[in-house]
Amino acid sequence: MKRLLTLIMVLLLASMTLIPLGSAQGEDGFIRYPITADPEHLNPFISDTITIGTVNRNIFMGLTSLNAETGEIEPAIAESWEISEDADGNQVFTFNIREGVLFHQIDGIEYADGEREVTADDIMWNYMVALNADEEISIQSGSAALQSILGASEYIAAMEEMIEAGDEVPLIMEDMEVAGLQVLDDYTFQITLSQPDRLFMINGMISIVSPSAYMQLGEDISNTPVGTGPYQFVEWRRQDTLILKANPDFFVEGLPMNEGIRFINYGDANTALLDYREGNLDFLFSFPSGQRQSIIEEFGGDFNEKPGLHIRYWGFNMETGFLAEQPLVRRALAHALDRETSWDILAEGARFPADLGFLPPSFPASTPATLYPYDLELAASLLEEAGFPGGEGLPVMRIHLLEVISDEAQVVVWQAGLQEIGVEVEFIVEDGGTYWDSIREDDAMIFQNGWAAGIVDPSDVFDFLIYQGEGSMRYDNPEVNDLLDQARAELDADVREGLYQQVHDIIMEDTIVIPSAYSKVSWLQKDYVDGFAPGGGGTYTAPMWNVALGDM
Repeated sequence: MKRLLTLIMVLLLASMTLIPLGSAQGEDGFIRYPITADPEHLNPFISDTITIGTVNRNIFMGLTSLNAETGEIEPAIAESWEISEDADGNQVFTFNIREGVLFHQIDGIEYADGEREVTADDIMWNYMVALNADEEISIQSGSAALQSILGASEYIAAMEEMIEAGDEVPLIMEDMEVAGLQVLDDYTFQITLSQPDRLFMINGMISIVSPSAYMQLGEDISNTPVGTGPYQFVEWRRQDTLILKANPDFFVEGLPMNEGIRFINYGDANTALLDYREGNLDFLFSFPSGQRQSIIEEFGGDFNEKPGLHIRYWGFNMETGFLAEQPLVRRALAHALDRETSWDILAEGARFPADLGFLPPSFPASTPATLYPYDLELAASLLEEAGFPGGEGLPVMRIHLLEVISDEAQVVVWQAGLQEIGVEVEFIVEDGGTYWDSIREDDAMIFQNGWAAGIVDPSDVFDFLIYQGEGSMRYDNPEVNDLLDQARAELDADVREGLYQQVHDIIMEDTIVIPSAYSKVSWLQKDYVDGFAPGGGGTYTAPMWNVALGDM
């Protein structure tokens, strides 16, 4: 054990690097908000990372919104709605759109008469684009919620046939309707589902983009977002600063309560800490490795913390390659991760060790039948059972790491444990520009990842990460898919929890991931900041439009 801890400390020290960045100077009334990576783009149709969502949630609104603290559904572009059942027993949502909601007025975008006000036709256009099967246009067609719209599966399938045939895919197929999407009048939009979905009002809500801006900007829509939210886009200096200003035409009177947001990119947590200490930031969300306790002591009055809904994990490529066919090896790797040393000791309690399963402890069905405690003897035994005694004959384990979190203690702790059982590893460190594509390549083996749920419900993890092969693991188990379909429609809470328990048991038995940690939502904020209220999903969920800045 002494040898192992020595090796861990050597690897940990070797992994730490400092990257100097320029200081961030604030502007009067603008929130100075640190981010750890540049967004890959700002196109909500192909958004699938927290970094993009951190910015876009301030620019775009949907028909409804989710209160990050309470989990309640609140009006947004739709001021009200009715839920009913049609003659065929289908679930029907009728949304009443606010009059006078305007798309952002951005330099270079011209609106014809009436085009700037949001109408039901704009909502229809957005849903039709979201259902596009071309992943360069939209990745939302894989969403279980959108696929439940009456006629959506047939529409998506028709597009997939065009893609397979090599035909050019239109933005919207004008000659094919989706029966479950209907414009009743300028301010009434209706969605009918082919099967009931108790969470459609959350998972089925998409960001509403200006059709006029989309058509005028073309591919540049990824760099110049135009929505209806409380802030509108101003400027983006890549790898440096992204600026949003308060939308003067926002439909909620009195909001935002500040002049705008400056998202300042820090590739290194030490530099962000220095700027916070010098008064150049209003918040600090990432603490440098090994400094958590000293930061709490230094900024005790600024420190805030609450339990989170985020799961950090190591994922396996479950579709192709060596590990997809080696369940015993996957189990051995799982038993080689010392979570307590990683998070309680070396990371100074930054997260809770994930000693249960793939769901945060506050969730229903959070304790699976199969667990993977740290046990190097068992890990070695499993390798021998798999035909690789002492790691002999194993290929090098290629592990992808996202650059901004590659220096976490869990990385070197796991490396040390793997070396103890004879497993050789190669780390592949990439920035956000290439990482998310790389981990879905056929030659990927293992990758570092995380997921932040927005509500305390297993669907908000399972439906996005393990349903029909859509997650990074590309795990596609028909039994699991069927159980998730049943749970999505089940209204009885006890029955639903039983279905999710079966799912959790199956995926942990299959060892498709190694849970590493459950989050704590921790941050610093200056004493002049008021109204910052994140949910358990993370600091990025806080509605920034409610934040007021007092005298500094």
